Parts: sequence; structure tokens; C-alpha cells
Amino acid sequence: MQINSGDQISQVYRMNNDTSAVVSTHSSDTTKGQAADKLTLSEAGRNAGNKWQVIANQYDPTNISYNELTSMSFNLQESGLITPAEGLAMRAPPSRDFNPNEKYDTLALARQAVEFDNSLGATQDKSAQLRVRVLEVLETLHNSGKWGG
Repeated sequence: MQINSGDQISQVYRMNNDTSAVVSTHSSDTTKGQAADKLTLSEAGRNAGNKWQVIANQYDPTNISYNELTSMSFNLQESGLITPAEGLAMRAPPSRDFNPNEKYDTLALARQAVEFDNSLGATQDKSAQLRVRVLEVLETLHNSGKWGG
């Protein structure tokens, strides 16, 4: 399987934070050998993985200003790592009256939004699914960067 775009590497990150994986399958009893499928990343796929890491090391989603969040989402979108809709959802203001330079925990706010959707049973709503995706992106950045675990 060749991974050629940022969208594809994003899907791999969603499934597993490991950018290289080997998946083994066993053949049927009629053959004595084993078949193995190997996942290889194209140069574009490796570049996308590198872009995730660079962005993850630049921004801490648990301590970020709105201006920094805007810059981060633009970088993710420009790199093809998130869609325009995900970028827009990520840039939802933290409150009505806020200081764009004041730092806050956008990861905690994203978790609260998803928990609220879940409490309403709105998990199938398109907007709710978008908020889940934003939470996944923020968690990936936090866990991949120098800020997280």
C-alpha cells in the first residue's frame, strides 16, 4: 500500500500513531508458507509525517492563544493534514469576548465539546463528527509533540 498524500497519512495517524507498520496475515492450511503485507510510505507520506511532527513541536494545544491556534490550523490545512472544514471547526472562538493573545487549553475545550455532544446523543450529527475529528487532531499533536506524552 503506497501512501501518497497528507490525507492518507492523516488516516494512518487516526488509526495508529505509528507511521510505519507491518501487518502479517497467515495463509490457509493448504499452503505451508506465510503471506505478509507490508505498509510502505511514499516520500509524500513521509513528508506528511514530518510535517505533523514539526507542527506538533511548535504548538502546545494545552497552552495556546487563539492567534497561535489560527496559525497552527492554517499550517495543518496548508500541509494537507486537515480539511478546510476541520480548520474552521478548530478555529471556533473559545468564548464570545476573548483576548486573542491569552493562552488557554484548547484540547480541554475540544474534549468538553465532544462530551457535550455525547450527552445530547448527537454523535451522528455532522458538526459533532467534525468536533470529534478536531479533538483527534489536537490529541495527536499533543501526544506527538514535545509538550505531551
